[in-house]
Amino acid sequence: MGLPDFPRVQKPIKPLDFQCECVCVEVQKILDGRKQKECQVFVSNVNFALVGLTLPLVDEDQNPLLIVNWLPGDDISCAGAVFKQNRKTQIFVIEKPPQDFTVTPLPDTDPPAAEITVVVTPGTDPTPINTCRVKDTILVELVNNTPLRIPTRGFLEVCPILFVKDLIMFWPDPEQIGLVSVKTESSWEIIDCTVQQFLNVLRVEVSVGAFIIVKTWAEAQLVMTSYGECDWELIPPLEDNACAGFIQRQFPPFNPAQLQDFFRPPSA
Repeated sequence: MGLPDFPRVQKPIKPLDFQCECVCVEVQKILDGRKQKECQVFVSNVNFALVGLTLPLVDEDQNPLLIVNWLPGDDISCAGAVFKQNRKTQIFVIEKPPQDFTVTPLPDTDPPAAEITVVVTPGTDPTPINTCRVKDTILVELVNNTPLRIPTRGFLEVCPILFVKDLIMFWPDPEQIGLVSVKTESSWEIIDCTVQQFLNVLRVEVSVGAFIIVKTWAEAQLVMTSYGECDWELIPPLEDNACAGFIQRQFPPFNPAQLQDFFRPPSA
């Protein structure tokens, strides 16, 4: 008894077996990119009113609260903050192209370059609500621990939340502003929020960090080597019922041959 039969090795297709040709494909090509970390404290100073709505508080949907009787000297603290875009403490954004950017090609540079100013925000929805856009607004949740205050909780808008990036990046042709564009990717996180009072002013500070990638990119045509069309017949066709073939197979032996059986000399 010799060694049991093993499946035959399927040799890969060798490119040299085919005649080479060149093809042109259209892809999104990244021309240049920059990675940067940013962290900044964004501040909103709000004056207490003497009558009426003493603070411009809103709910989580940015609807104004009808009754607010908070006063200077109240015990007000920050319970947390969320991005208006998705009400989370972390958000990932890809914009192609971003909402706000300018490109100024630089003369006589080798390689060719341009000064790119891009505004990066923690969201993509530019819809304005009141004076703040959805994409760059943080809602800070304030808690008033003073008795008999209505309401005991409310949100205060802090905006705009954004980073302005001024970069020198590769730009292949000053006349290709319509063909080459700018793409930003960013991951945002609310680090901390604090509340301070100065006389009749409520000062809210929110620390925000972001990982930002700015890229120049373009739709480019690239020449690639091709070895012809795929031979789909090399892939076995699927059966109509995958279980049908399994049911027809014979039961395998549950006790396979032992090692000494493999090397038993053949009978004379």
